[in-house]
Amino acid sequence: MISVDPKVQRIIDWRESFVTLPDNHFFELIRMYLGEIHSPFNKQKLVEQLGAFLRKEENRKTIVNLLSESDILILAAVYYIKDATTQKLSDFFSLSINFAKLYERLLNLEERLLIYRHGDKNTRKTIISLNPALEDVVLPLLSKKVLLPLPVLESRSDKIPLSLSPEKIAAFVNYIYSNPSLCKTDGSIKKRDSEKLTEIFGKGTESFFDSLIHAFINLSLVKEGPSGFEIDRDRMEAFAELDERLQYAYLCVSSKGRFSRSSLVNQAKLLLETADALPATGFSKRCVLRTAFLIYDKISSGIDANETLSGGRFSSILAKAAEEESEADSCINETSSYDNPCSVIDRLLTCAVDFGLLQDYGKDENGETVYVKGSASASKTAVTEENLKVLNIDAGFNVTVFPGLKLKELLPLMLFLDLKQFDTAAVFEISRKSVMRAFDSHLKTSDIYALLEKFCAWGVPENLKVSVEDWSNSYSSASLFKGYVLKVDEKSSVLIENNPVILPHIYQTIATGVFLLDLTGDEEADALIKQSGLDFIGSVQEAHKKITGPLFPVFEVNTSAGSALLGGGTMQLRGNAFTEDAQPYENEESTTLTTDEERKAHFDMLRGLLEKMAVTPEQKEGLLIRINRKIILTPAQLNADSIKLEQIEANGMDYQGKVHVAESAITQNMMLELEFDDKNAPGGIAVIVGTPLGVEKNQLDSVVHMSVEPEHEERTFSLGRARNVKRIRGSVFR
Repeated sequence: MISVDPKVQRIIDWRESFVTLPDNHFFELIRMYLGEIHSPFNKQKLVEQLGAFLRKEENRKTIVNLLSESDILILAAVYYIKDATTQKLSDFFSLSINFAKLYERLLNLEERLLIYRHGDKNTRKTIISLNPALEDVVLPLLSKKVLLPLPVLESRSDKIPLSLSPEKIAAFVNYIYSNPSLCKTDGSIKKRDSEKLTEIFGKGTESFFDSLIHAFINLSLVKEGPSGFEIDRDRMEAFAELDERLQYAYLCVSSKGRFSRSSLVNQAKLLLETADALPATGFSKRCVLRTAFLIYDKISSGIDANETLSGGRFSSILAKAAEEESEADSCINETSSYDNPCSVIDRLLTCAVDFGLLQDYGKDENGETVYVKGSASASKTAVTEENLKVLNIDAGFNVTVFPGLKLKELLPLMLFLDLKQFDTAAVFEISRKSVMRAFDSHLKTSDIYALLEKFCAWGVPENLKVSVEDWSNSYSSASLFKGYVLKVDEKSSVLIENNPVILPHIYQTIATGVFLLDLTGDEEADALIKQSGLDFIGSVQEAHKKITGPLFPVFEVNTSAGSALLGGGTMQLRGNAFTEDAQPYENEESTTLTTDEERKAHFDMLRGLLEKMAVTPEQKEGLLIRINRKIILTPAQLNADSIKLEQIEANGMDYQGKVHVAESAITQNMMLELEFDDKNAPGGIAVIVGTPLGVEKNQLDSVVHMSVEPEHEERTFSLGRARNVKRIRGSVFR
């Protein structure tokens, strides 16, 4: 097989794509650049002539000189987003360019031959690519810093971030132990408890703990019980085994809703990799969202189902999570789609700042918030055995817990402590009530002593041991049980203890011949009875049943993906000497664009020549539109015969004209752009773009049925009320 140079192949693909354009579009573009077409003609030869036009140095130079900053921005997105589609571009620019404006710019770039569309054989989607015939002159202008400009910091934020920490999570778990009725029926924290939490943790923590309790509920770390919300110890212990950054990411995502297993992993991973990708200088919100999009697009484009989870590739995470997703997860009603990473991070942004995964760093020159990586996103240093001594117990049984322990080490302590105050160090107390709660959780006095000895710097005070022993004796003097109890006489007790059917279900021997079973329902009890032939009665302590199997998926965060993709830069603080060094964008040289004055000189020259031409007003208007849209590069293109006179736009009181434009768009398979007065829209004008499906006339008005972009939703609009109706080509989108 003959090997073809990749660039040559791309040029061949561009020519084939151009030839297959609809005839009206093909000949219109040819007339714009080559003038009037005379029969007989050959499409292939016309495209070759167009290619020769683009190879002329003066034409290439003019095309580049006419590029504005917004042109460069969109071209850079087309270049850096793999297999760019209109949906991807719309998602990427969702915060800065509305769909109608983006559509117009894409159409203009296509008319100027800078981009072209072609079908993907595998996905059957329409891909937008740079014109390979102009790549060598356009690519030097495209860089990642065009899409992700570094901010000029106007001011630093003086906000002290709250941030998650093992101590803060453990303290909140402890608060739930002591206050199970802290939530309303909708899961929000009651006013009384919100005030108590403010007293303990400080002001400005209301939204923080509202988000945290919702995350606990959605992760099933807490469950509703007879007296309120209870910590699910099995799930909480499994959660505590995760790496801290995974814990925080899962909590942040779950604070916004309940998601399937795969979606939870996807969003958590995207959040962490986005945080890792931010340069030390930070990014504005717009660039944070674009960062998330580029990371997701870069990693997900290399999907390989055979890769292992340890590879750190996003694709393997998706495949693994999909395999593990349970039937129950698939029934969850999710509130967001993962198609647009920008919307995912936008939804998580506030909570990510509250939880410390991101930090509000200040304001840039445009007044936008600048975000940097938060303290909760930082990798933690390993704790040595000597650093575990973080507890201090005073004579009043107050326990001060200093930072240093992991969540899995703190959770057992929370069973017998009661939270009093939280600051740099958390202050708890050991009381009769807290120790009784520990005994209810099956801790023994020896367990309490062992935990305190392990982490206490000065040992356990003797007077505390005396009190705990006294409380233990009081607790053991009576027991209350709930569950299924099997009672047999003393002679049959030995048979029960050796029965292979009964023995695995004996949770506790209450007394001789009295056994508490770990049965969870009547059906299970009936089955056991049938197999053993023994009677049963109910009693009062619910047997503890250990949950087995992994509860939370573990994934690796590819910390190099973002930095390799995005790079960094140097930030300056305007009006100050403050600078902060970071790694520059790698291998990217700055290229100076043509100034507005230089571009204006080109337009003025062409408009001056047009004024001297003997043409009709309609032809003059058509040529002027081409000049303004940067299509005419040379005076030779000022050819009046290339103008095809037709009405493509109507506005105001021209009712018949608006109907005609809409109907002609349907017959020529083109799209419509409608403008309506709307005080809630930017500039007071709402712009709708879509494919017209039909026009329905009545005595009072005419309405057009349209498939609106980018939602692809069918809607109906009044043509009479439209302030402007414009027919535009849909070639970029088809």
